[in-house]
Amino acid sequence: MLLIVAVEAIVAVLLVIRKDPDRTHHSWKTWVATFGGTVAPLLLRPTEAPADLLVGQGLQLAGFTLQLAAVLSLNRSFGLLPAHRGVKSDGLYRWVRHPLYSAYLFAHLGYLVNNFSGYNLAIVVIATAFQVLRILQEEQLLCEYDAYALYAGRTRWRLIPAVW
Repeated sequence: MLLIVAVEAIVAVLLVIRKDPDRTHHSWKTWVATFGGTVAPLLLRPTEAPADLLVGQGLQLAGFTLQLAAVLSLNRSFGLLPAHRGVKSDGLYRWVRHPLYSAYLFAHLGYLVNNFSGYNLAIVVIATAFQVLRILQEEQLLCEYDAYALYAGRTRWRLIPAVW
């Protein structure tokens, strides 16, 4: 899918041209959560008879479209480890504090719908757990900055509106 290639190409460029952070968190816990959240979805596997349901395709399309929008919103503030490169509060960031992780979740759930197996379910649960850890680690660092604390007060939801 061309959308996936576009997102990954933009991510690669942004990792090269990103802004230097004021501060980055480099603990072993952040490295494990970052690695796990990044690599776990690569372990998803197609089933012998994928369902190819419209709802699964829709979730994946929504996920990849939201990834593109979130990455473009972050622009040069994109990074892998928790870091402070300024606070983004416009676009998708008006609705949830971590729209890129929301986008990943939608895409993973869409894949799971069309390729359901106990194995894929376990991978999605593990990948989501790592992303939740990443959110908590990022917010632990970012809440030390007044601008982020104010933003977090205005933008209630971390991942999914009206849920968390």
